Amino acid sequence: MMVRVFILLGLSLRLTTPCPPQASEAASTSRAQQNQTGATTDIAVVVNPVNPVDSISSIELRKIFAGEKQSWSDSLAVFLMVRAPQARERDVLLNQVLKMNEPEYKQYWLKKIQSGEVQREPLALLSNGMQLEAIRAEKGGIALISMADVRQGVKVLKVDGHLPGTEAYPLK
Repeated sequence: MMVRVFILLGLSLRLTTPCPPQASEAASTSRAQQNQTGATTDIAVVVNPVNPVDSISSIELRKIFAGEKQSWSDSLAVFLMVRAPQARERDVLLNQVLKMNEPEYKQYWLKKIQSGEVQREPLALLSNGMQLEAIRAEKGGIALISMADVRQGVKVLKVDGHLPGTEAYPLK
């Protein structure tokens, strides 16, 4: 819980464990693809490097961000992180993934909390940097982040079999 408090206050967190090699490679590969294609506007789906998932369908992504799928596996709970209102990543989440507007989204999560279906709504963060730090700290974390802001220490997932920077990638 202390990690989340620091993140909400905007303090920079530093992890003392080195980044796993596959996470560094994934971030480097994604940046290389971005540079080759010029696709700096794609919105990447990022998770903690220990997450066993490498690819996700658009349907699974919607279920996760709608709070319908609450665990990656029996022992790893999903921890949702979203950008604050008016951020481009939030617009992509609402318009392309969830197909809702902001008032519908707020009402949707209010009903889920009141019904006891979930404990809380997704953690809303002010910047992609804050999302990156939170993903690195939360093993079950997932967020949408502009490819231009993706850095080492996170894993970029394929969506519908495509990485950001490719023509068929769905989150633009």
